[in-house]
Amino acid sequence: MRFRFNFLYIVFFLGIIFFIPLTKKLVSNPEEFYGIAENQIRSVNLQYPVEIKEINVALGEKLDSGQLLARLYRTDLPIKINDINYEIRELQVKRYMDIEQLQAKATQLDAKRAALTITYDQKIAQLETEHAAQVKVLASIKTLDIGSDKNNDTPDIHLQRIESLKKEKALEIKQLDVSLSQVKSETELTQAPIDLRIKKLESELELIKKQEAELDIFAPQSGIVGQLDFMPGEKIEAYTVILKIYGTHPDVVTTYIGDGRLAAIKLGDTLMVGSINQPEYQVPGVVLGLGTRIKELPERLRRIPDLKAWGREVQLQIPLDNAFLQGEKVKVTMTQTAAFSFF
Repeated sequence: MRFRFNFLYIVFFLGIIFFIPLTKKLVSNPEEFYGIAENQIRSVNLQYPVEIKEINVALGEKLDSGQLLARLYRTDLPIKINDINYEIRELQVKRYMDIEQLQAKATQLDAKRAALTITYDQKIAQLETEHAAQVKVLASIKTLDIGSDKNNDTPDIHLQRIESLKKEKALEIKQLDVSLSQVKSETELTQAPIDLRIKKLESELELIKKQEAELDIFAPQSGIVGQLDFMPGEKIEAYTVILKIYGTHPDVVTTYIGDGRLAAIKLGDTLMVGSINQPEYQVPGVVLGLGTRIKELPERLRRIPDLKAWGREVQLQIPLDNAFLQGEKVKVTMTQTAAFSFF
């Protein structure tokens, strides 16, 4: 049997040689990736325990920003109010006792000053009486000894003693006055910080009593109630999520860029995000976040679900007025203009 050479074999063989590198390049450096369109979920919780009085929304309900969500009651307020009242009373008692102690000290100093004044005044009065009697006696003696040559200019001991007592009195009174002034200053310094603390506690108490009356929770953004696990009458611990609000439309796309394209992406670049079901529908996505490590792709975002793949997580900001659904799988394309800017 004669072998017939077919030119198609050569074309087929060359095609395989040509397409294998090209296929490898496309696999390692794809132009398209899958992503998930979603948005940042806003969780509503409080830093203190509460009891739900009213729930004004339902699961799946569309919300407007500022809409009333619920009315709550802080279950920790009675204890907090009691603690504040106790601290205020404690400070008031301390202030009273401190002031009483200082006032008693001031009273003692006043009494000592008065007693000291009386003692010195009595001594001075006695010396002045003795001095007057002595002057009178000397005057009568002087009339009898007119011709005497004795020196009558001898200093009077009584006058010297009176002058000395007046100086001692002034010095001791001054020392007591200084002590009294210090006690008054200490009274003011002791009272001022306590009064300031009491005033602060009273303001805090007034604010808490307003919160005790009624605590309303309003929607921080427009969206849809995506989680609501509690009913009126239930008590909730601090930091427990009361409800979650999902945006009406997703504003973030999370995708994974393969190893071959890691150097081609940077913050601020624009990629195109398209619908898988409507290939003609696309919106721009600006790179706003880049992961710091290589991660295994979720099964939903793999080209071949059973084949594991790895990539860098990338987050894209897309316009709010998009037509994507929450959690929709989308296609992310490295646009030609973006590709040129990457290299």
